[in-house]
Amino acid sequence: MTARRAYAGSLPLLLALGLATLPATVAAAPGAATPTTIVEHVSHHRAGTPEAKAILDWLDRVPDANRRMMDPETLTLRQRQDGATYTARWVEGAPFPLPASGAPGEQVTLTNERPGGQVETWTLQWVATEGGRWKQTHHEWHGRARAGESGPPRAR
Repeated sequence: MTARRAYAGSLPLLLALGLATLPATVAAAPGAATPTTIVEHVSHHRAGTPEAKAILDWLDRVPDANRRMMDPETLTLRQRQDGATYTARWVEGAPFPLPASGAPGEQVTLTNERPGGQVETWTLQWVATEGGRWKQTHHEWHGRARAGESGPPRAR
């Protein structure tokens, strides 16, 4: 029995375990998309820290970003960048100050979570048009209102 025959029945298992790879000529179908690498940096910050203040100040400077509806509590900052345009500013130490500029497609998501399940999230993306700027592409708030309140809370 040759090695090729011995592995033939086990190939799906070996591929699933990452113990075997197929040559690129076999794995890539004609016309298949080129693989993309995304670099992501995630950090968590408590309200009142210099990092949390820097994040909120940065968000407040984005002209079209929704204003905060809740006081900050626990901030999660998720920074995503295409591997082809990756710059080390995201992982060399703390990611502060946040960048005034970015690379096309670069994305920053900020989530503010409060006890009781209240969550507010902003997603901003760098757009290279008109000299380049950060543009909000998504904003959402969800959670339970306190007794006697209706709708989302208002930041003080």
